[in-house]
Amino acid sequence: MSRELSPFELDRELARVAPRARHAYRTLRAGGEVTLRIPDVLVDPETLEQLANDTSDPIAAPLLRWLYWLQLMQRALPLEGERVRQYRIERHALDKPLSGHFSWRELLGHALRDRGRRSHLLDVLWERGADLRDAGSRLYELRAEQPSFAGKDCAALEQSCPNVVEQARAFLASSADAYGSLELYRLSDLLERALATAAADGWPRQLSLRSLHDLLGTADWLSGLKLDLGELPAAVSAASFVRGFTRLGAAWSDALAPAQQPYSIAHDAFGLQRAARGALFASVPQSAPFLRRQLALGKERAFEHGRALAGSTLIFARTLALRVLQAEAALRGPAALREVFSEQGTAVLGFEPPPQAAGLLFRPRLGDEQRFAGLLLAAAREEELADEHDDDWFRNPRAIDELRSEAHQPPDTTCDAKLLERGVQALTTRLAGRL
Repeated sequence: MSRELSPFELDRELARVAPRARHAYRTLRAGGEVTLRIPDVLVDPETLEQLANDTSDPIAAPLLRWLYWLQLMQRALPLEGERVRQYRIERHALDKPLSGHFSWRELLGHALRDRGRRSHLLDVLWERGADLRDAGSRLYELRAEQPSFAGKDCAALEQSCPNVVEQARAFLASSADAYGSLELYRLSDLLERALATAAADGWPRQLSLRSLHDLLGTADWLSGLKLDLGELPAAVSAASFVRGFTRLGAAWSDALAPAQQPYSIAHDAFGLQRAARGALFASVPQSAPFLRRQLALGKERAFEHGRALAGSTLIFARTLALRVLQAEAALRGPAALREVFSEQGTAVLGFEPPPQAAGLLFRPRLGDEQRFAGLLLAAAREEELADEHDDDWFRNPRAIDELRSEAHQPPDTTCDAKLLERGVQALTTRLAGRL
């Protein structure tokens, strides 16, 4: 290194590299081949040590967290590439229940669309998906191999909310009665309810930025913004549009990040507020005013749609909590993951999942704690918005302006335990009230 760079100069280097890292992963998951090079100055041990010990510069701590994320992304890229290859590219010859050569991604797509053969198609994945499972396990092993970064505990660097695991358990307990009312006894039934197939009316034929913009019903949300949603899911069912709104909210959060702030402060490496805004957007198409106005449904059909979407969201929230509960076990190895998956999966799902599905079904991923905390934060914020601006707050120009102003501030990277508790109560109450 020719000269020592200040944290501000390092931040400018980060601002050039971090978007390339995110783009590399998007390209990889779309089937492309990529590499990721990080400038030597951002991985220099002396630089990292200085940042870790710098208590005077407000950029130092968030910058170090970003550099940990960046190193993790670089190290994980070839492993993720192998997992993607196993999932999207490697093809498997089948005679039944379908005949032909399929990737696991294609097979899962058939399973989601074909209710009659769903169970048999999933059985094929559990029985023959060992290579895909192993590719995912190597990602956990990589994280477990590095317990510290620049002398800092990696778990602490990743963590935003210290009690997320406790809140996941609290949500599972508080939502147990509502989930029991769904009467789900098999995985195929759970997937059917998760798709919200009973809420099929009124949606556009395609899922795109344009169709999501039109569904919002007002240009105020996206006015003046350049959005990058990445690859949107296929429009398989109503739940696909909820997922699309989640992606829209996350991209909206990125687009409104304060450009005048240092990159490491304007953006959160692990995306707590990004997840919260994605979840807030996802709540919009589930509300009665949206279903009546934007989908032009009558009162009875809007109620049926709302019930189907609430059931789908409840399943998503509980399985996300399950992923949070598996995270620590995944770092201990495949055997520990299988044990926790079987034990916790039975409690969360209400039936015993196939043991071979561990590491394939509801597998833990980096950032799950932020996603779950974001879901709770969004539920608490939605409750506030409804109290201040009524149930159709998403159509209110003042509410939209308020939220845009919030998103234009540096994001919170931590969350208060009491706010998460409010989120547990708000999310449980909202979903139970619509079932």
